[in-house]
Amino acid sequence: MFPQFAIRQEASLPTLVHSAPFPRALLPRLERAWKSNPDAKSRRLPTRTLRQLVECVEPHVLAVSDDLEDPQWVRALQQPQNEIALQLALEAWITTKVAPHQPDVDWSLSIKAAMPLAWTCSDVDLLRHRTQPNGTAAPDEPVFALLASFLAGTWVDEKHSLPGQKRGCILGPVDARGKRSVYAWPPQELTHDGAYGLWTHYLTFQVTTMPHDGRILLLASPHIARFAGTPAGYIPRTSHKPAGATLFLHAPHGVLRGAERPALLSCPISVHGQMDRMTWSWDSGLATILPSLPTPHLYPDPNAVRAAPREHARLDEPSTPSGDTPSEPAALLLHATGYTYLPMEAENTEADTPSTPEGKRPRLVQHPAGTGYQPIDHLQLFEHLSGPLGDQHFEPLSWHPTLPGRRPPRLRPPAPTTEYHLELWRTSPRTEQAVHLVLTRKLGFEHTAPPPGDDQIHTYRGPCVIHLRVCDPGTLTSGLTRPAPALKKKDRQAFRKERAAERVAELGTAFPKAGPLTGCLVEIEKPGYFAAAGRDDPYRLLKQTLPGLHRHVQCLHPVNRTANAEAKKKSAQPYQDSDIRSDDIERVSAAIADILRSVGNLPELPPLPGLKAGVPYEVSTIWVGHEGKNIVPMLLRMHSLKGPTAQLIPTHSRPHEPEMPLEDLPEALTEGRGRIRRRDDHAALGDFLTQALALDSGTDRLFLARTQLLRDTQIWPWLQNGNITPDLLETPTASAAAHRTPSDLPGLRIARVCDDGTKLPLGFGVSELPAPQEESADSQDTTTEAPAASQDTDSPVDGYLWGRFSGVVPWNDRTFLCINPRPDTHQVNKALTKYSNQDKAATKKGANPNCLEVHASFLQDGDDASEFARYVQNLRRNHLHTDKATALPMLLHMGKLMAYYLN
Repeated sequence: MFPQFAIRQEASLPTLVHSAPFPRALLPRLERAWKSNPDAKSRRLPTRTLRQLVECVEPHVLAVSDDLEDPQWVRALQQPQNEIALQLALEAWITTKVAPHQPDVDWSLSIKAAMPLAWTCSDVDLLRHRTQPNGTAAPDEPVFALLASFLAGTWVDEKHSLPGQKRGCILGPVDARGKRSVYAWPPQELTHDGAYGLWTHYLTFQVTTMPHDGRILLLASPHIARFAGTPAGYIPRTSHKPAGATLFLHAPHGVLRGAERPALLSCPISVHGQMDRMTWSWDSGLATILPSLPTPHLYPDPNAVRAAPREHARLDEPSTPSGDTPSEPAALLLHATGYTYLPMEAENTEADTPSTPEGKRPRLVQHPAGTGYQPIDHLQLFEHLSGPLGDQHFEPLSWHPTLPGRRPPRLRPPAPTTEYHLELWRTSPRTEQAVHLVLTRKLGFEHTAPPPGDDQIHTYRGPCVIHLRVCDPGTLTSGLTRPAPALKKKDRQAFRKERAAERVAELGTAFPKAGPLTGCLVEIEKPGYFAAAGRDDPYRLLKQTLPGLHRHVQCLHPVNRTANAEAKKKSAQPYQDSDIRSDDIERVSAAIADILRSVGNLPELPPLPGLKAGVPYEVSTIWVGHEGKNIVPMLLRMHSLKGPTAQLIPTHSRPHEPEMPLEDLPEALTEGRGRIRRRDDHAALGDFLTQALALDSGTDRLFLARTQLLRDTQIWPWLQNGNITPDLLETPTASAAAHRTPSDLPGLRIARVCDDGTKLPLGFGVSELPAPQEESADSQDTTTEAPAASQDTDSPVDGYLWGRFSGVVPWNDRTFLCINPRPDTHQVNKALTKYSNQDKAATKKGANPNCLEVHASFLQDGDDASEFARYVQNLRRNHLHTDKATALPMLLHMGKLMAYYLN
């Protein structure tokens, strides 16, 4: 079952929509100012920043276009009573992003002269759609842009609540991708293992379509939002720029005016430092707007929110204010991956001193709330939504049959005589001890001690032969000196480049280029360690430098914790009779397996469905990496008769790129090869895609086409839902034949792969309740076709049994949804529900069954589409470095891992 909804046939939902174009008089001046901006890195105006500013300060606006020439630049269900916020957003955007080099220009006068906006009102059917020639629904643009916001607003207006919740709901922030959410409000408090935080449920509406399905689908997905309850101790950053975070603001009396739906505003902040040295500030554009707003107090000082997060959450104030006295706005830090916080006992001392009474830095803790939901939660929400969405002309999806499960093909590893060379850069003897324990006891290798000499090379024989050299890197893995904060941006960049060049030279001297390809296990501290020391993390530098020394990199945090035999958690107990913690052994084991994968320890490719024994075959794909304004397309290929290979796209500086062994790809990436402009080189990417299809080859081959980026209108529009026609190929290049059939391209198969979980429904196993035994002696099991894959049913929900499911579900003849098995580490009782309002349930982490959509787009005569969908699903488990199924099939997963070698 996919607990989602579809629009009823012939249904309509007429709605008044207010829209206005961008001020035409401003546009030519803005384009001239942008062209003269010395910091402009693109020919296009930075309209995304403007959209974000408008969304931060104008809650009435539901959609803002990035195209300033769009006649419906802004749209709203209610016309704003005044345009103060829009004027200020425009002024801040122009003065900080478009024309900061023109401080003498009075842009405010120009903006006021171009205002007010020319608002118009039109009657729009939010359910209107047509059907493409390939049978796919084609909703009108307002359906994608506005329907989710309309449903969310109706949910709030009609005072609906989420399952099991006595709290009401408020609107979530505007989302440029057409999504809109409703949040149960106010958030709840949660304490667990010394950590304190806030959390709440929220429901997201989003419109989507499926190939060859004439229905418009509505995804109504549950999520958990987590907020800071104690001061943040560490917020990670992903570049040399300051870290970024998001504050949610809620003003019960309205942000700019009283007559507003209760809603949240999403406002970005910049984060500097960590622990007691951490400071927060509004992003530059928003900081420019705030002093001019009629109610600037509604945007509190971010630093005050940082120091007292619970106080600013306003949990003790009513969510619906009464009387004429405005309530203070609530401000909450939205939690994201990597954030850590001060424990409750350290919260009160943080403002006065960075240390605990013992003189030690307080231990940072994770957020206590767990993410994800249980199957019962999704199904309860599905039943709960049926009534309200039925009133808006939506009907629930029917059950889908499943394909019978089969055991995946057995992995075929390389020969036991295959040799791999590894290095262990360690500063702690315990890390070396843990590596030895993993190889000898956990993985079953036989150890041969090194002979006396300078090079400590250990030999381990087992499923393969490993030559391990133990090294002490000294200070080469220490943090890099940071530039002084007072320096200008260009000076800071020059300082970092100089320090990086010095470290690169030191690495090359201490570790000359290796002969055979070597996998390098590098012991390195966590990012928080370097942040606390005021130094830059060397992780990226090592990833960028060591491939040039013929070394692949796998970083490993030090093994410095002592096991406790009396610990309640098994992870903290000793591994066998050692003093190493069990979880450290698992961590080291995963690192060893991953570095072996990087240097070529890969399984053989399983044969394509329907091929006779001995027939050669191959699987290929193109992975597109991102590096700033550039993209890095890479062709990955596995052949039944030779090892995996890779090839980068030719460029102007390197017009010929030869095919190379896959293990040589990291070195080529760190040399800067294969970069093309993301927006300007669509033709080159199209040519590269066409060559990857090998149209002149007769070899049996399968090409995996990942939809992200590739189905762009300017690259390969045939991959779009509304254009893709089975067995009628339109190649990316216009010079190729317009339509190609299987008889034109013998041996070629194409499977389109989509892993965008936000646009795919979640699937669960359900079956009918068995009939009572006394009714008929001949009564047999009346469940629906139960896949031999993983379906285990449990307690009934409204007349059917439910449970987790893994396997392949056909959506139609060519479209399949593939679901991975539940991880073995997920051991939560299926009967536990997050909607129970119990603290114990809130701390558990759910395992959502995210789907992978596989579309059998181009097959040869006699091929079975379902068998190829199974084949792609099995490639998600065709790994030697992990026993867990990955989100992407094997080749695409390896392409994803190459992102670590991009700058």
